Amino acid sequence: MAESDRIRWDQRFAQGGDIGLPPPAWLEEVDHELPHHGRALDVAAGAGRVALWLARRGLDVVAVDISEVGLGLARQAAEAQGLCIETVSADLEIMPLPDGPFDVITCFRYRQRDLFPAIRERLGPAGIFIAEVATVANLERHQHPSRRYLAEPGELEQDCAPLEIRYYQEGWSDDEALARVVARK
Repeated sequence: MAESDRIRWDQRFAQGGDIGLPPPAWLEEVDHELPHHGRALDVAAGAGRVALWLARRGLDVVAVDISEVGLGLARQAAEAQGLCIETVSADLEIMPLPDGPFDVITCFRYRQRDLFPAIRERLGPAGIFIAEVATVANLERHQHPSRRYLAEPGELEQDCAPLEIRYYQEGWSDDEALARVVARK
């Protein structure tokens, strides 16, 4: 991402709008698919809502994001809850993902198509990938995010190949068009 993107995300997190958000409710539907121990990587972790959820499950979590401000909020929340997460500030458009293997990799509300080979590579045997991204249908109601960051119909599922799809849902949720996946290596 450009430096301007890092600045924009730092400013958003500094305003505190994403602090204390719960993990997406649909994760309860797939709880039985997810481990309670091992290593986890939360891609585009922001203020840590998914990273903290993974840590509460008992996983050793690495949270990566472009925003040091967001990661600072994640560290503060982890400390306040008696949890430990590792944070890595990285621009994933020019830097690699942290080394695996990981038992779980999550990626919520971030779409970078060229990351999928690295995600699949960093999953350990029987590793789980969980993602939620906005789809192009979102443009029917919203101007943002731009089409560059949106998935075409069925594209998130295709990006996971050759992983085994354990859960897939695509459609409107509240006022957003989203695709959600849980896939196993």
